[in-house]
Amino acid sequence: APSGPRITAASGGDLRLAWNHPAPGTVRHYTLHRVLPDGTRRFLGGTCQRAYFAGGLTPASGERAVRFEVRAVGELYTSSAPATVTHPW
Repeated sequence: APSGPRITAASGGDLRLAWNHPAPGTVRHYTLHRVLPDGTRRFLGGTCQRAYFAGGLTPASGERAVRFEVRAVGELYTSSAPATVTHPW
């Protein structure tokens, strides 16, 4: 899984996420999901970089912090375990 996920910039509902490259292995790309309060995941996008900009986010009902999952996807499209990061609204 990617390591050290973090929010590097935040302004309202615009957040920039970054993470470190995972342990050995070839990474094809990374996928990002937002985890909603009920546990469901919402796909935000994919990137070949180690950073992602999520813009225009708004809190879900009763949500005090937004939670993201980042996964590394390998050459054979297998996904790593998620690395998570949380940011207060």
